[in-house]
Amino acid sequence: MAYAFIFFLALLADQLSKALAAGLNFDNIQLIPGLLGLDFTYNPGIAYGSFGDAEWLQPVVIALTCVAIVAFLIALIKVGKGRKCLRTGIVLIMVGAAGNLIDRLVEQQVRDFILVSVGNIGFLNFNCNVADIAITVGAVLFLLALLFVDKDALFRFRKQKKQEEQAVLEAVADLEERAAETDNDLGADAPDDKKTE
Repeated sequence: MAYAFIFFLALLADQLSKALAAGLNFDNIQLIPGLLGLDFTYNPGIAYGSFGDAEWLQPVVIALTCVAIVAFLIALIKVGKGRKCLRTGIVLIMVGAAGNLIDRLVEQQVRDFILVSVGNIGFLNFNCNVADIAITVGAVLFLLALLFVDKDALFRFRKQKKQEEQAVLEAVADLEERAAETDNDLGADAPDDKKTE
């Protein structure tokens, strides 16, 4: 239920922010000069406006996005409830995909308004939106969960693994000690004629 709330709240934030940006038609407003600003644009393509003039792009992207959302929804249902980092990452990726899908269905392009500009480095100069940020944060959480956070993560820290192994060994030793004490107590309580046998 909490994940559904996160999904709809973030999706609402994405759509409202895009509507506001379109209504105000931000034009290169600098928030942090040389780094962050507001500049409303339409992106008919995918990342960095790639394939923007390809007629086949919209139907293909819409179909792939729908498949991805269904796949992530199935993953969210199947992933254990204790894996909060992974589940949050999946929900955020779904939010971003759904937010940009709505734009493609309604506008046939995506509304971007957050301008990121880092020097002359080409791939660090782009326009994005709340949905894009949700996808990025979700992907980072997803990878962190799979690589480091989850119990069976690929790169669990050795110290943490050793601590867990040590705790298991101590628990086993404690159980063996209790079992031995129980056996001794049972032997002491046995009738005298069985003790002599």
